[in-house]
Amino acid sequence: MHESPLSNFSASLLGCSLYRGCLETRIKQYEPDMSGYRAQIIIFDATDPSRAHRYGALMLPSQAYYEIWIRTLAAHDYIWDYHYYYGWAMGIFWAVVIAISIANRILAPLSTIQGRGSLWLKRNVLLPATFGRRCVQDFGGCGTLPPRMQTLTLSLFVILNIVCSIHGYQIFEGYGYYPSVWLQVLRHVSDRTGIISFANFPLIWLFGMRNNIVIWLTGWDFKTYNNFHRWVGRVATVQAAIHSVGYIIIIFQRGGWEYFWKISNLKFWWTGELATIFICLLIGLSFFWVRRRQYEVFLISHIILSVLVLVAMLGHVSIFRGAYDPLVWIPVLIWLLDRVIRAVRIIAFNPNFWNTSALVTYNEDAHMVRVVVPASSSFYKIEPGTFYYLMVLNRWNFWESHPFTVATMSEPETYALSDRAPLLGHTSYSSEEMEPEYEKTNREMTFLIRPYDSFTSRLRRYAEQGWPKPAQVRVAIDGPYGRTLSLERFEKVVFIVGGSGIAVPLSYFNKLTSSATGPKLVEVHWAVRQSAFADDVLNHELSDALEKKQVRVVIYETGTSSARSSDTATYHLAEWRHGRLNVEGIIDNALDSGDEGSLAVVTSGPAKMADESRSAVVSRTVEFMPRIEYFEESFQW
Repeated sequence: MHESPLSNFSASLLGCSLYRGCLETRIKQYEPDMSGYRAQIIIFDATDPSRAHRYGALMLPSQAYYEIWIRTLAAHDYIWDYHYYYGWAMGIFWAVVIAISIANRILAPLSTIQGRGSLWLKRNVLLPATFGRRCVQDFGGCGTLPPRMQTLTLSLFVILNIVCSIHGYQIFEGYGYYPSVWLQVLRHVSDRTGIISFANFPLIWLFGMRNNIVIWLTGWDFKTYNNFHRWVGRVATVQAAIHSVGYIIIIFQRGGWEYFWKISNLKFWWTGELATIFICLLIGLSFFWVRRRQYEVFLISHIILSVLVLVAMLGHVSIFRGAYDPLVWIPVLIWLLDRVIRAVRIIAFNPNFWNTSALVTYNEDAHMVRVVVPASSSFYKIEPGTFYYLMVLNRWNFWESHPFTVATMSEPETYALSDRAPLLGHTSYSSEEMEPEYEKTNREMTFLIRPYDSFTSRLRRYAEQGWPKPAQVRVAIDGPYGRTLSLERFEKVVFIVGGSGIAVPLSYFNKLTSSATGPKLVEVHWAVRQSAFADDVLNHELSDALEKKQVRVVIYETGTSSARSSDTATYHLAEWRHGRLNVEGIIDNALDSGDEGSLAVVTSGPAKMADESRSAVVSRTVEFMPRIEYFEESFQW
């Protein structure tokens, strides 16, 4: 079949359209046969205002149009390269932060002498609050700010995200896909923020898990990574919102409501809209007030919305044929691995975890719940300073768990159960209610819990309603978490605690006083509202420690005084004072005791107490050359 010169020319033109030199050669080749067709060829100009019109005739791009598309394709590749570079930059940033922390953890113990430079760094960067003295205290119910070093790290991360969102573009008039500069900016910034937001997903899930490998590598506590988790999530949410709003504007610019409703039927579009809505709701229901006042609402919504975000994102990126799917499956794997490790921890504590019965008592005068859990089946040793998540298996919401620090670890003995019941509580137990004797043949660990609302209030209710006394509650124990501080390295250790924060020094007493090379002085300054609380602990958990010569316990009654058991032997072994404790005075007395050895200040209690302790240590870091270290033992959502 004979082909016309025009059809041959069209095929050659299509094959060489990107190579101007080749195109010119082909034109010359067919020029003798084209005299009849030359008039039919339309020269398409990039500056022609009717460029959006559909032509039904053969067209030849002008030199200007050809050059604009060469520039467009080069700019497109350039911009997409930076999309990927800056997506990877998120992970690289945190890899560098973690590497620095690991290096510091390895090298710090090798330095026995702290120079002026390291002391200055500690005082001005590593230890203080971001602004003023507030670190644990919230700002008018709007949230808290982490220590200065964490704030600087997060600030760098935010700045990095801003820079990565606005840099790495080639914008110019006549861009092939979007001739308008305004639409170019919208399109490219929307793409960039969407990619970076998605690239942050694995970090959000990694930092939010209890069983977090970077916690083990760096030695930082869960509270630190919880701060990172929240801020990475906030940044990703802002970027997702910019991504979605930018594309909505583009759609309306190109076709109005008609085009918007048409494209809304496409799966990638409506799943993307849902993902943005879900992640914004997730952040909204994670505000400080919700976390503190409505924890169950926060927890349930957090889990459900997180799942919905991942499912929606899987649909949203389906148009890329799997290129972005790993950013969904990595968070899923992180979540599954965390749950597997939780299950392993629960089984390691007790293989028959469904059959762990805790003894729960409530002292009404002391406003304290004591939970005693058998630990003989544990495959590991219970270390001081560690905390465990308690789950009550008696109810439908058995999956709900809350962290508590182990107060004491006791050895087998036999005692009357009445000794374990509250000493001063208003509730009286009849002989029928109280089992006469309990032979403790196994190790037990004790938790001291102040009942407020939700989970802790239910523990109190179990203790009050259970029969016979003390109440037996089936629990599952997930742990241990946290770390054991090397307080034995210091010559003096001062605990500044409030309320149930007494659990922290209680957990360390045996370790600090059982060795001849331990601290020469262990002071506990304990603020309590109910003196009955102090009486109860003095006669139970503190009784042995008070007999140690290096231990000094000072109790500050800050509430209304109630009748105390002043005739007990342990009562006179502690010092009793009225009013708030003076944090700065306590630390100054420890520093001025005539011994220039190292000092560890450990705090666990109300937010104001923790912030005062931190500030006092910071201000004395350079003034006093003896080594002084600050440790804050608290848990915050």
